[in-house]
Amino acid sequence: MLFFQYFLISVLLQLLFSELLTINGFQPNIVLLFVILSQMPESNTSKAVLIGFVTGLFCDLVLFTGSYIGLSSLVFSICAFMSSRIRYNFVFRNFDSYWILTLLVGIAIYCLFRYDFLFFSNFFLFLRNFLLISLYSVLVSYILVKILSLRKVVLNA
Repeated sequence: MLFFQYFLISVLLQLLFSELLTINGFQPNIVLLFVILSQMPESNTSKAVLIGFVTGLFCDLVLFTGSYIGLSSLVFSICAFMSSRIRYNFVFRNFDSYWILTLLVGIAIYCLFRYDFLFFSNFFLFLRNFLLISLYSVLVSYILVKILSLRKVVLNA
């Protein structure tokens, strides 16, 4: 039940505040943060990947967060897999570094597909976009994790 409550909160935040938080065309992906944090305590990696895939498909079809159908499913599935595998090496004092690193991997994969034309034509512009999206997403996600006390929720699951 707690899973669906946080899912609805992340969808509402993505819908309501993503337009308000858009800077220079870049917006944080709050639902990706939800997938990463919700799958950290999951021991079944197959279930985690399925949840990531379905959530990504929901984002592509309902929230229209991407221009390519299936890109969010790919990114969310990979991040959900990584998050569920973290469980085996989970060290409580490194909680923030785990979810931040997983978020950065998801953003890197998203940028490689979304800005592939820049990757091949103007690599420095691609790198600039990747760094701006990464810094902005991590900043907003870190603020949300601290405000909502999500560390306690994830570690107690």
